[in-house]
Amino acid sequence: MVQRGTPLPPQLTGVPFPPSYDPANMPWKSLEVSHTDVGVIRLAGKDVDLFKLWGLIIQTGGGQKVSQRNAWPLVGQHFDLPDVIPSATGELQPTAAVLERYYTAILGSFEEAYRKNMMEHRSMAGRMPGAQPGQMNPQARPGGMTGMHGQNALPGGNPAGMGMMAQGTAGPTMDGPLPGGGMPTNGVPHPAMNGNSIAMAKMTQGHFQGGVPGQNGAVDMEHDLDNRKRKMQEAAESEAKRARQKTGGSDVSESRSSVAPPASVEGSAPPPVTRTIRQPSRRKIEYVPFAREVDSAGGRDLEFIQSEWHRMSNKPVRHIEEWGHVDVDALTLSLRSRVSTEMSYALTTFTILTLLRGSNQGVGFPIAQAPDLLDEMVDLVEDLAFGDVEDEGYEDVSAPIPTHKDLVNSIAEDGSQPFAALQREQGAKDPDDGPRHRPAEIILMVINIIRNLSVANDNQEFLAKHEKLLPVFLRLCALAPAGKHTSPLPLCSILSLTDLVTVRKDVMNLLLNIALHVNLSPASPSKQVLLTVRRAYEVLASYLIDVSEAVSPFQWILQTGIPPAVHQPKPPALADMALETFSRFTLPDDNRQVVSCAVPQAWVWALLEALVHRLPVADNDFQVIMRDVWLTYVERLIMALYSLAFLAPPAVKERAKRDRTLGFAKVMLRLVKKFTVHAPPELRHHFAISVRRAVEAMKIVDDAADAFDQGTAAVPTLAFGMGYGEQNDNRIERGMGLLSGYQEDITLGLMMHPELVDAMLFSELESLVRVCR
Repeated sequence: MVQRGTPLPPQLTGVPFPPSYDPANMPWKSLEVSHTDVGVIRLAGKDVDLFKLWGLIIQTGGGQKVSQRNAWPLVGQHFDLPDVIPSATGELQPTAAVLERYYTAILGSFEEAYRKNMMEHRSMAGRMPGAQPGQMNPQARPGGMTGMHGQNALPGGNPAGMGMMAQGTAGPTMDGPLPGGGMPTNGVPHPAMNGNSIAMAKMTQGHFQGGVPGQNGAVDMEHDLDNRKRKMQEAAESEAKRARQKTGGSDVSESRSSVAPPASVEGSAPPPVTRTIRQPSRRKIEYVPFAREVDSAGGRDLEFIQSEWHRMSNKPVRHIEEWGHVDVDALTLSLRSRVSTEMSYALTTFTILTLLRGSNQGVGFPIAQAPDLLDEMVDLVEDLAFGDVEDEGYEDVSAPIPTHKDLVNSIAEDGSQPFAALQREQGAKDPDDGPRHRPAEIILMVINIIRNLSVANDNQEFLAKHEKLLPVFLRLCALAPAGKHTSPLPLCSILSLTDLVTVRKDVMNLLLNIALHVNLSPASPSKQVLLTVRRAYEVLASYLIDVSEAVSPFQWILQTGIPPAVHQPKPPALADMALETFSRFTLPDDNRQVVSCAVPQAWVWALLEALVHRLPVADNDFQVIMRDVWLTYVERLIMALYSLAFLAPPAVKERAKRDRTLGFAKVMLRLVKKFTVHAPPELRHHFAISVRRAVEAMKIVDDAADAFDQGTAAVPTLAFGMGYGEQNDNRIERGMGLLSGYQEDITLGLMMHPELVDAMLFSELESLVRVCR
């Protein structure tokens, strides 16, 4: 890298830059290097050890082979890298491609040099040591070379054998064993030798004829062969000694037998002298256990488990028609008996039935055909939770709303106390009950069953019109009045605080499904209806008004602690669900009027303030909400804000106009401008609903009138989505508009663009910027 003029950063290599190098021209500025470990880079927030990466790629066959096999995603899994990461332009790109580019740029040249070096070593190892004339490989002796002395010279002085022995390239017989039983050593093939043992013996004695080297060459070769023979004998003796030490047996005979050559016969060569080394009488046998190599953790094959889990998770659920007949009357009688085993059977069976779905989407168990079964479940919950105790309602109507986070923090604080498990708290199981279920578990199961029933479209209207369902379930969500206890406690004595958190979530899910079918009568609502509506408002507001959680979208992402480059967090799930439920519940004007009568002004202001704080304000917030999930979250915020402004009393609206700390007009105006003037033309249609509802909410707050007071209103009550200028509303307005201080931004920046506003929106903006006495 230094020779090419592109040295790597010193944090990566531990070597400083050359003196003449300017770091400002470094091409590695985009490379994120670990500040704690040398040789480690960071990709997608994960550490990538270059040495480990190098080892993986070399074991696989090199970078080129990994690219041919498209195996870079598998390499990324070794470092726990995500599938995609955002690029500099904000678009998503495969992490495998970035990893491949980093490897090629940093380690590509090193891999090329490494392979070239390995090829040179292999080529050197493939050459025979006897490539020079007069030398030979003593370990590659052909058959018949068991002895060296007493053998005759080359017949006829033909040096063909010497010529063949001096070759440095292998013939066709190189891949197999050598003639006479000799084998190549060290994995290096040797050429076959053209000659017999007699010719080799005469070579050692110096009898050369016709073109063969003379006496001096023969003496040198004989001396060389003697040295090699002595080394072979010493190696054999040391091997025998080591074998005797390992086995611990008796002395191993190392005697050697030599057969003297018989008398020379004219025209024939004497047989070669053989040397035999006896093997040790005992051998040490080591047993290696045979095992199948598997990728396991703790003896478990994780890949097999994951494949089975994937297969089971994709298994289709049976339709409700495939389970045969179930006696619903028997289930009803089992619940009515209040016998523990009978109730357990009935609730378990009914839970399975509610989980099943019909062949058509949104079709489940038709609870409308079994009204007695639903009545028994609601009565069971009421008997277990409250018995014969009458519902007395709220003692302190001005008490603040306990938030969901307060309940969770209280649970965590109580659980961290010393000996917390030994203290008997509310909702704990009574030891006298024996093996029977805890009453709270039965209540949780019934709520879960009815929540499952509410998913089916055919059951939603029937559940919403049930007389006791919502009053009983919302009473379960209430908290006990503040007393001697420091931490909040459920109103139901058999529920613990943990059970209360679960009940509230399930009841909110139930209310979300049936809210569109809940129709309240504003004409003299009963005390029970007002109490039920107030409790529903309290449950929904508890997920929205916490000061630490009521923040803008970008601040919420920062609170999660997850870097946006690694993972884009979604909006808070519980708050998003609460907004959707509140928007559906307060959609009809009659429901808004009942909510306005049931909820105190302090609670309305607390929710209005929290919703404004959750709106996007800074540029980072508007960049975050460009995703579909966040845009839906903002739309629900504005819809809930519109409904809340509609039902709010005049005092709350007037306070929203005058409160500079809240900045209601500025926040709403900035949102409208960002969604109209500053939005790209191809994306403006996505913000049309949010812009219209935001302007209508500002107009309602600007009027600061009671939307349900028919005596002072000259026109009928505004319906949902109906703003100023509709239904021939041409009354003359007095006073300063809510946006009168922003004439230039509204009139010149927004109202002068007919492609941004229609006639209805124009009339509402004109009313908001009026300047009259």
